[in-house]
Amino acid sequence: MDQQFPEIDMQIAAFLSGNSTPSEIEVLDQWKNLSEGNQKIFEEALKVWENCPEPLAIAKIEHDKLVVKRAIIIQAAEQQKRDRVLFNVMRIAAILIGPVMLAIGWYIGSNHTSTKSLTWNSVTAPRKHIAICNMSDGTEVWLNAGSTLSYPTTDLSDKREVKLSGEGYFKVFKNAKKPFFVITPNATVKVLGTSFNMKAYPEERLITTTLEEGSIELSAPKAGNSSLKLQPGEQAVYNLTEGKISISQVDANRYSAWRSEKFLFRDADLKTIITELERLYDIRIHITNPALEKLRFRGMFSYDQDLLDAFETLRRSVKLNYTIKDREVWLE
Repeated sequence: MDQQFPEIDMQIAAFLSGNSTPSEIEVLDQWKNLSEGNQKIFEEALKVWENCPEPLAIAKIEHDKLVVKRAIIIQAAEQQKRDRVLFNVMRIAAILIGPVMLAIGWYIGSNHTSTKSLTWNSVTAPRKHIAICNMSDGTEVWLNAGSTLSYPTTDLSDKREVKLSGEGYFKVFKNAKKPFFVITPNATVKVLGTSFNMKAYPEERLITTTLEEGSIELSAPKAGNSSLKLQPGEQAVYNLTEGKISISQVDANRYSAWRSEKFLFRDADLKTIITELERLYDIRIHITNPALEKLRFRGMFSYDQDLLDAFETLRRSVKLNYTIKDREVWLE
């Protein structure tokens, strides 16, 4: 690290994410002008930033800089350690038991059971972890933290059905005779064989479906359509408040990056980040300064990153302060 510019890495990150102040830009220019080597480092960082398909990770914060905050965060930190042990145990259970129960559920019973008489079992991914389910038909499902997949305990002869609450990535095994349905309270996806991501948390007003490979049909009766077909690279966003569906071209891989236990953001607003962090850490976040809502963020949070590191990363990248008390956080 440059002794004269001890925080130059964060200065570069702030500049690339568009959150530098005029004085910080001046300091960065001074550093670049010191040597050709500095200029080259900056240009390489800029090149990687502009061309990488996924958001760059913000530089890790040194733990010894957090000592001054221990007095106000010790309770939250101790609680998180206890939660982490529980989450790891639950994750093992979800990964080991989930596939077995799915296989049993789909193999047992009559091939002529009606949908109305179905009973369902469920697998839930614990907070801060994902669960991977290998279904008996060869379909693979990844569940994001806090998400639940429900499946029938008996096999259906003409179709395959699951219910999703939260976010899931589906790699569906193709079977033309038995289409695969992902059901949520407000929308249903029909597919024969493909890979796609679907986000439908019950507390959110948006249902987002992103197609990676193959083709799918999205049905949302309350939106006034029978079905919409998506092609690879297309994303359908169903706004429940407005009752409308919009379709756009996206980089589909970015929307399933959470499978590697990472939250990736590219030019995300603070409200979006808060929603994800509240779900990830099971906390409540308050914004005391409305001006913060205009800030944009580009970077990454890892699922194994503890609560304090996450907010230190956020504070240093978008220039805000925070206070933690129990399970609540105030941003200012």
